[in-house]
Amino acid sequence: MSELILETSFEELQSRFPQDQVSMKLMEFIEPLPEFEGQINEIANGISTGGKLLFLLGRPGTGKSTFIQSLSWRPHLRIQNLTHVDASLLNVEQPLGSLFEKLQKIGTEAILVKDKGPTCVVIDYLENLSDFDDSSIKGFFRKLNGLLRNNPLLIIWPVTQKEDVDDMIGYAREVSGTLFFRSKEVINFSGPPESKFVDIAKRTISVLNDGKELSDFSLTTDALEDVLSQFDKLPAVQRTLREYLELVKESWRHATDYQARIRKYIPKSTEVWFIFSYSQAESVVSQFVRRSHRAEDNWSAIHDKLFEYIHNNNQRSSVWDPKRLQLALYGAIKTRIMFLPTNTLMSCTAAYASNAGLVSFLGTQAIPKAWKDKARAKRSLSRTAVYKQLMGEVPTVGKRKSGPAAVALTQAKPLFENFVDWMVNSGGTDKVANKCVSDALAEVTGFIVKPDSTHPWIPNIIPDLFLDLGHKQICVEFHHTTKEEPGIIADYVLKKLNIYMNQLEFLMKV
Repeated sequence: MSELILETSFEELQSRFPQDQVSMKLMEFIEPLPEFEGQINEIANGISTGGKLLFLLGRPGTGKSTFIQSLSWRPHLRIQNLTHVDASLLNVEQPLGSLFEKLQKIGTEAILVKDKGPTCVVIDYLENLSDFDDSSIKGFFRKLNGLLRNNPLLIIWPVTQKEDVDDMIGYAREVSGTLFFRSKEVINFSGPPESKFVDIAKRTISVLNDGKELSDFSLTTDALEDVLSQFDKLPAVQRTLREYLELVKESWRHATDYQARIRKYIPKSTEVWFIFSYSQAESVVSQFVRRSHRAEDNWSAIHDKLFEYIHNNNQRSSVWDPKRLQLALYGAIKTRIMFLPTNTLMSCTAAYASNAGLVSFLGTQAIPKAWKDKARAKRSLSRTAVYKQLMGEVPTVGKRKSGPAAVALTQAKPLFENFVDWMVNSGGTDKVANKCVSDALAEVTGFIVKPDSTHPWIPNIIPDLFLDLGHKQICVEFHHTTKEEPGIIADYVLKKLNIYMNQLEFLMKV
């Protein structure tokens, strides 16, 4: 029986195709939405010299990202090109300033081609501005107003919460009344009509599975209709295209007894978390992961970002193909790449050190007295992405490092560099650092955290930390390095994942 591929997020859809074929493939199954395209076109036709800002409001899973991407191949729309700005990659010290600089650069280029229509700019992964103070937000919109007066840009800003849209519109109107196209400040995006869901599912399955028919997966049109009937019973807030496709996958799993076969080899879901702690780890890690307001999606490794470090490397290409990487990131295991602030690592190490060699090393370092206090170390740990992900919480996106946080990172940097040097060159070991974090994490979360413990069912795997949360197991892999190049993260993650995949593939053959 064929394995069904049916992705439900835009990022996963993209990862299924070569970059130069993404648009062509998506065109085969994306449903045209003339109602929303018409509203976009009305605004675009009103842009000549100056630009406009537009919020696209829609619940997660309705298909906002896919719809926006489809604008680039709709010939009837008066849009010159489509450019994305990933807010998760902005300068973490001044994200709004960095965002404006990018928009300003795009605006300069847009002027040169304005006779072909406005340039469409999409602001991704910045769905609210709640982490910024009023003056910074007003300053951003004030500068944006000046930019749009003379640059033919159509800025589309996807958001999921009406309250966030209302707040941002309020800030914008305080500084200008011309940022928006009259009565078109917001497009309320609901996605394709539910009556189209069955056809969309059929086309999507065909394209993602190399033209195979529903029957290849023990599915029929009637089965998809039955799923739609179940879907219609859900509360309105849950009825999205993504949820429908998830129900289709669930139906297929039941039909093929897929879950039972998986349990035979993989008793429990396993996640692998790669954690880096050098001073710039947050900004570098952000290049490789998806930030989301859903804990399940947060810090998930991005297929395309890692695959960039594979296809131009013959040795890696012999080990990894797109499908195997997909399985390593979202299939056989779930991969997340995260950071632990340098000061938090050093505080946990100083507060929980018990190894004689480590205690001796720490005695030679100018460690702030407060960092040696266990209560303070745990408080610092409780503010981190690692803790929040374990607890199912979502950390704020785009929050600036300033004040005490910036001072602490600055203080920790030379300590961390000395610590790494001790581990690598002076007889130390990373196991003692991992044990300190393990002890602190166990106390602050209440979970059982096992350092250097053999994985219970994957052969020959001994993660730095192991947690069994009941519904899933988590393997934590630290990389204590001072090297800040993005390739260092890619190299470590791919090497470690290959070890995991080799063991899983061996397990499946036994």
